[in-house]
Amino acid sequence: MTKFLHAPFEAKSCETCHAPMKDGKVVLTQTDVKALCVTCHDDKAKLIETAKVPHPGAMGDCTDCHSPHASRQPGLPKTDSVSICLGCHSDIDDLQKKAVHHQPAFVEGCSVCHMPHGGDNDHLLRVKGNALCLECHGPDSAPQKDEADHLLTLFNGTVKLPEDYYQKNKVAILPLRFGLGHPVDYHPVSDVMDPTNQSKVKTPLSCLSCHQPHASAQADLLVNDQANNMAFCDTCHKNRLNMEQTTSPGK
Repeated sequence: MTKFLHAPFEAKSCETCHAPMKDGKVVLTQTDVKALCVTCHDDKAKLIETAKVPHPGAMGDCTDCHSPHASRQPGLPKTDSVSICLGCHSDIDDLQKKAVHHQPAFVEGCSVCHMPHGGDNDHLLRVKGNALCLECHGPDSAPQKDEADHLLTLFNGTVKLPEDYYQKNKVAILPLRFGLGHPVDYHPVSDVMDPTNQSKVKTPLSCLSCHQPHASAQADLLVNDQANNMAFCDTCHKNRLNMEQTTSPGK
């Protein structure tokens, strides 16, 4: 049928979930769909209930997103790992019209970066700030190999990718050292602190100061769909004779 099967369905143990039909209607062994699913998936129920940032979509029936029998992709999405999210997130769906896409956002799946059931961070991100981007693009990126299933895992094993993911998608690894080095040598990638007061931020900076996380009209996913040229650099560096003179991004 399809590649990924729900374990009771694969084992032909229909009675795990279904009671005998009544008046021609499907009858579950529990009072409702969610009560049925959590008899096995209580870890997901606890995550949904205790998440600091809840995902409203996960608070409904599990079968709103998941197929109870089979799917073409792991996790048993009813459609696929991207479309299942875009059905609700139409604002992100609109970004597909742009020419350049961030591969995880529209191919691999939203759950590469986002927690689908609920999490601790804004926007359901797996980790805060630059750490999210550097999990793939940082110099210390170290996906673990799952030799048995021919996969790579990220974020402490919670995200699984094809074993050829980095090579196939030409994932850029940034030559950062001490938080410096992109897009040119010694350029910072995070907040620049005031040299006279290291507890004070002089110039706010993060990956999202320059890049869009989902899509862009131009290569490199630069903000405001700008091209990668000196005009883009000029948005911060107003005086090219003294590149130390900067303004905060967007100001």
